[in-house]
Amino acid sequence: MHIDDSSIRALLATWPLPTLSVAMLAWVVSQRPWRLLRQEPLQHAWFGTLVFLILLWSARATVGSGVVIQLMGASLAVTMFGLPLAMLTLAIVDLVSLLGLAYLMGQGWQDIAWISLAPRYIWMAAVPGLVTAALQALMRRRLPHHPFIFILGNGYFAPLVAAIVAGGLRTLWQFHMGLPHAGLAMGDSLTGAVIIAFGEAFLTGMLVAIFVVYRPQWVLTFSDEDYLNGK
Repeated sequence: MHIDDSSIRALLATWPLPTLSVAMLAWVVSQRPWRLLRQEPLQHAWFGTLVFLILLWSARATVGSGVVIQLMGASLAVTMFGLPLAMLTLAIVDLVSLLGLAYLMGQGWQDIAWISLAPRYIWMAAVPGLVTAALQALMRRRLPHHPFIFILGNGYFAPLVAAIVAGGLRTLWQFHMGLPHAGLAMGDSLTGAVIIAFGEAFLTGMLVAIFVVYRPQWVLTFSDEDYLNGK
């Protein structure tokens, strides 16, 4: 049986992302993050964030020759709930928003692009989430514990870097695997990823600032004892 180069390329472009998604979800389940939702105030915050992220993932703009502009919210989820619960939340968001997009486009059950679940989860949830968590851990160790530093670092800087890294890696992956990229050159795609990252940082930073001031109990990565007492 002969397998041509296009078949091999399609296989290589398909299997790693589902494998990574399953590995991430297996780790999430091992952490049992749903136990955090026993706290009643956090239940309301989590449900509201879930609905917001579903709407965010379902709302996208297509400009030019098919370029899709879409915010992720992964950094916001990690900042509010920590990495394990954020990854679980975004897995739900991935599935529900895909069903919502299919409904809006009038697709039947058999027409839904189930294969897109894994790429969406990796590039819009796992990669930006992991980068955000790593940067936040580094800032907690290296920077003074002050609310302004928390908002600026966790709300703006980490989401900006995470979105740039996720968008950049996604672009490199698409070009390397020969996947469709709306006819754009790699430089244009990378520039677009940077521009979208600033929107991601603005949205996340604004919401984190509001929650830290008015609802700090909703932000699990923010501790009154640490950041208000200067520990």
